Amino acid sequence: MGRRKVYFTEEQFETLYQFVSEKVDSIVETSVQFQDSEVLNEWEDLLDVHSVLEEANKWVLCNEEED
Repeated sequence: MGRRKVYFTEEQFETLYQFVSEKVDSIVETSVQFQDSEVLNEWEDLLDVHSVLEEANKWVLCNEEED
């Protein structure tokens, strides 16, 4: 699997992270509500993206000059 490097401003990252987190929360709630784990399987790629964003949210920010 290849890798891509993407740069966001802090505001862009926070917006994306919040959007994905809210969508994942909704997916998990739906899965629990209907007791259907298949819902999670259908959204596996987005759950993976959320995991990556969660990890990236822990990292130290770099200044543009440090690129």
